[in-house]
Amino acid sequence: DRSDATALFPQPSAVAGTKLAQFYAVQRLGLERVAGRSADVLWFKPQDDLRLGYRIWADQDTGLVMKLQTLSPNSHVMEQAAFSEIDWNASVKAEDLSRAMDAVDGYQRVSPEVRKTSAQEEGWVLRQPVDGFVPVQCYRRTLSAEVGTRSVLQCLYSDGLASVSLFMEPMDVTRHGSLQAQEVSMGATQMLARKAGEDTWLTIVGEVPRKTLQLFSKHWDRLR
Repeated sequence: DRSDATALFPQPSAVAGTKLAQFYAVQRLGLERVAGRSADVLWFKPQDDLRLGYRIWADQDTGLVMKLQTLSPNSHVMEQAAFSEIDWNASVKAEDLSRAMDAVDGYQRVSPEVRKTSAQEEGWVLRQPVDGFVPVQCYRRTLSAEVGTRSVLQCLYSDGLASVSLFMEPMDVTRHGSLQAQEVSMGATQMLARKAGEDTWLTIVGEVPRKTLQLFSKHWDRLR
């Protein structure tokens, strides 16, 4: 039962304006054991070609996602992550964590300054919506490091499960090569990068089909 299957899964963080049931059919596939625990197996099957599918193993007692598979449009596993062992009673000492986090020898230190903003405020607009994806948040990140300062604008869109991030930064031939458009596939993650306007480099990343990124790229534009 579709509605019963949805109720078994801990609902994702609410994203205003998204409707999972419109873009995913949810099926319960039964029970399996993961890391020695009983888990409900759910399949979020996409209803169009703009998103990938997901199989999720949710712990029956806690709702914790024990295993997650990202599926291609033909239902092949593209990526998988799972717990092999869980110890609910493991003792974690705050001082041990703090000591490990403070051990930064050999690492480059970056101090980001984050300011909440919007695409419109920064002079950008998605001129035509991509079905199911709504704006979630937008931040201007100024990164101060030993090698200099960079300012990057990140705007995030989501359909409630999948997400797409758009990053904008000043063009830099030393970092962006020949400034020709680029497309890269890394498992379920797709990346598209290109010039946007005269002085901006746009990078779009998401665990979605390439077509979805191409639509974001096509409709992303400067406000005039």
